[in-house]
Amino acid sequence: MHKLIKNLAIVFTLFCMPVFADNNSDSFQEVVTQYQAANPKPVMPEVARKFRVQAEFAVQEKRLDQAIDLYRKTLDIVPWWPEGHYNLALVLGETKKYREAMREMSRYLLLAPEALETRAAQDKIYQWESVAEPEAGKIFKDCADCPEMVELPAGSFVMGSNNGEPDEKPLHSVTIVKSFAIGKTEVTQAQWRAVMGNNPSYFEACDDTCPVEQVSWSDAQVFIKKLNVKTGKLYRLPSEAEWEYACRAGAQQEYCGSDNADSVAWNNSNSGSYLFNSPHPVATRQANAFGLYDMSGNVWEWVEDNYHASYNGAPEDGSAWMNGTMHVLRGGSWGKDPKFGRAARRSKFSANYSDFSYGFRLAQTLQ
Repeated sequence: MHKLIKNLAIVFTLFCMPVFADNNSDSFQEVVTQYQAANPKPVMPEVARKFRVQAEFAVQEKRLDQAIDLYRKTLDIVPWWPEGHYNLALVLGETKKYREAMREMSRYLLLAPEALETRAAQDKIYQWESVAEPEAGKIFKDCADCPEMVELPAGSFVMGSNNGEPDEKPLHSVTIVKSFAIGKTEVTQAQWRAVMGNNPSYFEACDDTCPVEQVSWSDAQVFIKKLNVKTGKLYRLPSEAEWEYACRAGAQQEYCGSDNADSVAWNNSNSGSYLFNSPHPVATRQANAFGLYDMSGNVWEWVEDNYHASYNGAPEDGSAWMNGTMHVLRGGSWGKDPKFGRAARRSKFSANYSDFSYGFRLAQTLQ
């Protein structure tokens, strides 16, 4: 009886451990320490076993996105399961999510350092390191009321889509030649008010952390000029290529951070009732791999570029493409179907036009 109680206590302790953030290695080390000290090893609860079996079957059926989701559900319950991290890493690698694959394989090595597969696991990490996209850097604020900015590294990506609208074509390679910073969120009503002394938003009654809207491209430029005077920095709108690079964050997912719109975006299917949809406070949906929120949905975001009907002749260095009459908006909004929040989707309007679903996100040239 004493042995049974002890075993149940171990299972309860490990079963109830929270899911840890990717950058919280100290917390995962606690999982490792308790798992390696456990004798006997904990037993997988039946609900976790169910997800495990379904994940393995999904792999057999080549439903890899479903397998990833099921392995993650299993590991939410049993974060101490070494083979789960190993198997999840392999599937992530198959879907070219190399950074996530490296993280999961590293967790496997921590949990099972003496396993027969450790050599193969380490070799996989070496392979993925050679193709993994760069990660976002530090987060900073230039003043108390300034937006949080995320430093992004230089890098290359494939822009556009061959499966969407005509103006998303052709697919073309872009190399962002210099690192830059981009807003962690859309500019909020409070941040606008701190610089401009007013609030143009139609949804002014929304929380101060809701995105500012009813802002034209020209309005955004006035805000930026005042913010630059206030801070002495070089804020600007992102170029369209920088925006999509930041949105995709090293992946080729349908939306900015997921293939599932509702996980990352406020759109007209989840932002309120049928007749009373509205924007929501920023950073209340899932972030993408760069830690950026609401790049799909919430409000359309102005970028610097003029609109062109295709990408033929587009700059390959990530700079803004000018010489036009309309300006580009990206990301969709709370009032549009999820499809408008696709990573490659584009919209356009004149520089002086404002709408209660139009906002923006800042970029900054790093000195």
